[in-house]
Amino acid sequence: MMNIKLGDLVRFVDEPIEGYVTSIQDNDLIGVTDETGFEIPVLRSKLTLVHGNMRMAEDDLDESIKQSQLPFAAKGIFMGIMGEQKDGLAKFVLINETSYELLVSISEVSGSKTTGVFANTIPKQDFAHVYTANFSNVGKWPTFQIQIIRHCRQLQLQTSPINKEFRIKPLDLINSKERIEMLNEKVWLYEIDKQEEDIGLDKLKSHFISHRPKGK
Repeated sequence: MMNIKLGDLVRFVDEPIEGYVTSIQDNDLIGVTDETGFEIPVLRSKLTLVHGNMRMAEDDLDESIKQSQLPFAAKGIFMGIMGEQKDGLAKFVLINETSYELLVSISEVSGSKTTGVFANTIPKQDFAHVYTANFSNVGKWPTFQIQIIRHCRQLQLQTSPINKEFRIKPLDLINSKERIEMLNEKVWLYEIDKQEEDIGLDKLKSHFISHRPKGK
């Protein structure tokens, strides 16, 4: 039996329709949301997986040459949410504006366990569609565990793997969208490689010592 999971791009066997899996239902039914934003229940046996990124594989020998001439970009990994709430369909896109190749694993967190939803490499200055959901269920969107290794064949400063949890809440979508040129549209944008402030033990000690009440 074909392994279909949430977020997969699928095509109907008997009709010229494509869409993303947005629910797994009883009786071997799969909920597929097409570009109109409506979820269509269809038998698993009537679907076939569509593989590949949102971009064409033959893109960009010229683009690669151009990118190699640019300064090295060490930061710029984002999660973008594409789509309009009125249309129903939200696409999660991992955007790599860095000069690193990214080795990415994304899992859905459920208690102490996880289920993988995406695993692939993302070239420098590129992006990948990693998940699909319905805006109508935004309050139930999952928490993701995002793990990223940054890889470069040139000599660079050493980097640690990124390992963080990420979740979109309904109030997050109140923020304005930002335009991303490589997507050619506006998205809700969230920084993944943001440097977290490390409040170390030494800093805490010095803070409490400096703020200790002075005796009379």
